[in-house]
Amino acid sequence: MLKKKRTLSNDLIVKQLGDVLKVGYLKKKGHVRRNWLDRWFVLTTEGIYYYKSKEDGRPLGVIPLFGCTVKEDTLQKHLHVFTCWTAEGKDYPIQASTKDEMLVWIKAIEEAAVDKNRRGTVSNGQTSRNPGTVKSIPEEKGAVGGPSRDSDDDSFDDDE
Repeated sequence: MLKKKRTLSNDLIVKQLGDVLKVGYLKKKGHVRRNWLDRWFVLTTEGIYYYKSKEDGRPLGVIPLFGCTVKEDTLQKHLHVFTCWTAEGKDYPIQASTKDEMLVWIKAIEEAAVDKNRRGTVSNGQTSRNPGTVKSIPEEKGAVGGPSRDSDDDSFDDDE
């Protein structure tokens, strides 16, 4: 049996850690199929978790905030795209529905990443602040509408 490579993303995905800072639907570009799919995003003090829908209990993936950088991505052919780069060098193109929404997400991620970098990285699933698990996610006012349900399954988009 093949062992999964240990990365910060894999350590965080076991359960959602940290306090919820922002939630909403955005489009994420897959790492395997490279198509854009609606995902429910949850920005916490530990990472950016994304789910197939807001009803899902287990995240499809997580973008660790430690060492994360984010900026508007003008090289994409789509509008309102920003990209998060992890300390491990992985890129996550994400699309908002409006420029204002994109700018709000960028600012929130930048602030959370700066705070996370001050506190340090995850060690054995815990940080120096020992964050709790979030059981329910409050819906943010003005969050983009629900995801389009399609037959594509990108549950492996974060691993390849």
